[in-house]
Amino acid sequence: NSMIANNTVRTVSRIGAKRTLSSGPKMHKAKDAWAQIEATRPVDPHPHNVFHPPYNKGTIAFGVLSVLGLGYGSMYSGLSHQQKKQGYWK
Repeated sequence: NSMIANNTVRTVSRIGAKRTLSSGPKMHKAKDAWAQIEATRPVDPHPHNVFHPPYNKGTIAFGVLSVLGLGYGSMYSGLSHQQKKQGYWK
């Protein structure tokens, strides 16, 4: 008798613990509300693109050469330091 009651209580509690969804999971997607989101944004008369011409060739050349020089220089400096530390270079 006690075993039947115990099984009944366990089964009832397991059934009660399951949560049934009435209408499937809710997917909160921006594409569904995009018109409403876009309507709340202010109008931007001038879009601020990150890369837009005209480019200054001198500035670009300086930036590219600086990055390459610093990258190569740091690698060579590390190599030189290790070679001197380990006694291969005097």
